Amino acid sequence: MFGVLSLNLLYQFWLHTTWVPKLGWLEYVLNSPSHHRVHHAANLDYLDANYGGVLIVFDRLFGTCIVEREDLPCRYGLVKPLRSNNPFVFNFHEWRALGSDLRQARDWRERWNHLFGPPGWRPDGQSLTTEDLRRAAAAE
Repeated sequence: MFGVLSLNLLYQFWLHTTWVPKLGWLEYVLNSPSHHRVHHAANLDYLDANYGGVLIVFDRLFGTCIVEREDLPCRYGLVKPLRSNNPFVFNFHEWRALGSDLRQARDWRERWNHLFGPPGWRPDGQSLTTEDLRRAAAAE
């Protein structure tokens, strides 16, 4: 078990580089640095994609695979940037927001959706999910 975990950690280490180019046919099977750059990108076209740790096969099967484009460089960061350099703020701001959402929920259905629904879900219909953001951008 220790050996497998060590190999997985080593694999994850090289995924977080920008100097490795696309890997040709291996891109269809393995999570590559190119796929992982898209996973961390905050660009609207790249949001909510490429979840696989080692294999990209399941992302391809479930429609969550997005290939990095030459004409659209990855912009790293958060969709809504934080205005603080406090390490406690940027490590725990989402937990705080989730706690606030759960306290304000009116019933168990809303609590469930805050916990397991898409990021940005709102009970009042004013959601800012990735799909909502993409629809708004297409309408402009």
